[in-house]
Amino acid sequence: MTNPVYRFLKGYTIDPGFSTRLDTMAINESVYKIRWEDLKPGPIGEYIEVIDFDPVNYCFYEPVDLDSKEILSQQGLNPSEGSPKFHQQFVYAVIMQTIENFEKALGRKIIWRSYRKWQNGEVDESVEYVKQLRVYPHAMIDANAFYTSDKMALLFGYFQAGNKIEGANFPGGAVFTCLSPDIVAHETTHAILDSIFPRYMENTNPDVPAFHEAFADIVALLQRFSNTKLLEHQIERTRGRLDEYSVMGELATQFGQALETGRGALRSAIGTYDKNGKWKKIEPNPAAYKKTFEAHDRGAILVATIFEAFMRLYNYRVQDLLRIATQGSGVLPQGSIHPDLVKRLAAEATDIASHLLWICIRALDYSPPFDITFGDYLRALITADSDICLDDNNGYRVALIEAFRAWGIFPDKVQTLSDYSLRWSPPLLNKAEATSLNLMAAHIKEDVRKIGRLSDREEIATRYKLVQAKLQKLLTNPSKEIAAAWRANKLTQKDWNGFLRKIGVILEKNPPPLRITYDGELFEFTANPKLEVHSVRPAFRIGREDSIIEQVIITLTQSHRIRSGQFKGTTFRGGCTMVLSILNDVLKVDYIILKRFDNEHRLLNQLKYQMGPESSMSMHISNYDSPDKSFAVNFEKLHLH
Repeated sequence: MTNPVYRFLKGYTIDPGFSTRLDTMAINESVYKIRWEDLKPGPIGEYIEVIDFDPVNYCFYEPVDLDSKEILSQQGLNPSEGSPKFHQQFVYAVIMQTIENFEKALGRKIIWRSYRKWQNGEVDESVEYVKQLRVYPHAMIDANAFYTSDKMALLFGYFQAGNKIEGANFPGGAVFTCLSPDIVAHETTHAILDSIFPRYMENTNPDVPAFHEAFADIVALLQRFSNTKLLEHQIERTRGRLDEYSVMGELATQFGQALETGRGALRSAIGTYDKNGKWKKIEPNPAAYKKTFEAHDRGAILVATIFEAFMRLYNYRVQDLLRIATQGSGVLPQGSIHPDLVKRLAAEATDIASHLLWICIRALDYSPPFDITFGDYLRALITADSDICLDDNNGYRVALIEAFRAWGIFPDKVQTLSDYSLRWSPPLLNKAEATSLNLMAAHIKEDVRKIGRLSDREEIATRYKLVQAKLQKLLTNPSKEIAAAWRANKLTQKDWNGFLRKIGVILEKNPPPLRITYDGELFEFTANPKLEVHSVRPAFRIGREDSIIEQVIITLTQSHRIRSGQFKGTTFRGGCTMVLSILNDVLKVDYIILKRFDNEHRLLNQLKYQMGPESSMSMHISNYDSPDKSFAVNFEKLHLH
């Protein structure tokens, strides 16, 4: 018997409290359409394992069996704040929806990162395959939820609401973070992002922790627009003005109101409440980025920037509809707008949000493997969309450029803010470098293509490790066969070292040690820095013009450590993300997205950031000019707030 294609599960559209309001009760119950998989009670599936242990009450709640006839026949359990089984069902539905969005955009399966373990002061990631992300719906009594990389788990808290009557909360009642689709999607995104870029857990510049928080909010926010019933309700309520107050631009509304802070939702991409409780629209502020440094507040700037791009696209795309509806004036008369216009406006908003979500996710493959900045991400967004759709006929890239400019976020080393200037540039390779790259690509091509044909995630993870090890051996200790290929192509060791420097790697034998003088004290770095091949990932994408794009994403990191002095043990990193395309059975390098060791500006900024605004420093850099540096400050948990 053939399994169904989808599983349908009931859940909340926004937060449970909206079911107790007359204006939203009809739209606060949704049916989540989830890709079918056979489940064990928990639910336990291919990607996640829900473990409902409540340590406060020291009990396990009975696991829900979503494959039971009773539950299947009614599209899952009915939404209920008081039912642990429904809580289990709901976190499963939202997490799986989020995973599916990532897999569609990235063109490959999500593989969870290995458990983070420490050996002799270093992270050991050569541990067993992690099949399932563990999910604890009732992990603690706390107004919080978080992802922890140590346990590869999502932990959701529950707490007592404040006594102040605010929003739809019951004063003193229980609030469950696992029942907010925004919070669940946010924490799931943390886990996925950490699995793609584990170095984004290192606090190397103020944008890195802010990016983790912002990206998680962006995914949660844009996913909300896939709910047609909710979107039509809010468009009707605001008469098509999505830049006015609505729940579409808010995250975790009930959670924020339960904290009794008077700020409304936990976070908002549209507006905020002032000290008098009056809601005001957020206007782009180009000065905010230069003076805001707390991770969530700085991340909110990036969220507002992406939402600003969404609003610009929405207003641009619905102009014709408004002209038709108003006989050319574009100004809607007083009163409710026509239901047909509501549906058309909602369809445009949904289409824009889904494409923008996919662009935001795809941009990860065009981002550096560590030390990301918001400017880097803008370039990644533009390049990712350019590869999928060469002509920006719908204005997505222009809207993003306008929004980043309005918020004062600019990338380094670009001459203009044009579409062309912001794309990552194809690498300029001489003949020897191009030949070396072709040898490297040919060495792994068949392994990568075989991975692309696999469907079992554990087998994919095993093959990933093997091809990463194969590439690392090629780069650090080439075999006799590769050495023979060099000679056949008239390459020397010097040519190979030149190619490695082109991809941000320095592997000369016995290089002179790197030295830095800081406030009169000399610091020396370890020689022969460690090279890590973090990932070799195939990706199969479908463009907006239905073209199929086959790519390989490779990420490399090389690390120096200071050997002595007050900064002993501090790590400096360099490396790259390489994007290669497969065309006519040939691997071709499209982009090498570098974070170089010899970037004095980045090194100086990172040292200043680590030491704080009061530090002063004078610096002399010898030998390699300057290394890339990242301070090994690991976040144990990525918190909700």
